[in-house]
Amino acid sequence: MPDDIQFYDNPDGRPSKRPPSDARITDYRIMPWPDGTRVTVEMGLTPFKEFPSIDVSILTEDGEVLRHTSMVGAMERRPAPTMWLPRGIAKGTPLIALIEVLGDEAPLQTVRVAFTVAGPIVKQSVTP
Repeated sequence: MPDDIQFYDNPDGRPSKRPPSDARITDYRIMPWPDGTRVTVEMGLTPFKEFPSIDVSILTEDGEVLRHTSMVGAMERRPAPTMWLPRGIAKGTPLIALIEVLGDEAPLQTVRVAFTVAGPIVKQSVTP
């Protein structure tokens, strides 16, 4: 019976019972709300064996984090968190959506998308 268990090698050569996480972002759609109060960050994911963990941050062009959320064990194939923007931020202000699929020690994939507050929807496929 123990021979039926499939083991996966870790980078250090030790066997592991967990399959590697293989979720990747395939496409995204950044949807700033017309009133300038929120932004929805929708992303498509590849099929996965383990529920992926994903961080989504809204940054200024200088790299200052305005908002951040973590989705641990995201169960949906198209997660789409909506995040409030800081009050008083002017319409047309350029910002960056940073999406990271997390691994054990470092991000497996990082996607940076520029958008503007209350601006048009930004939609694109991600090349591997």
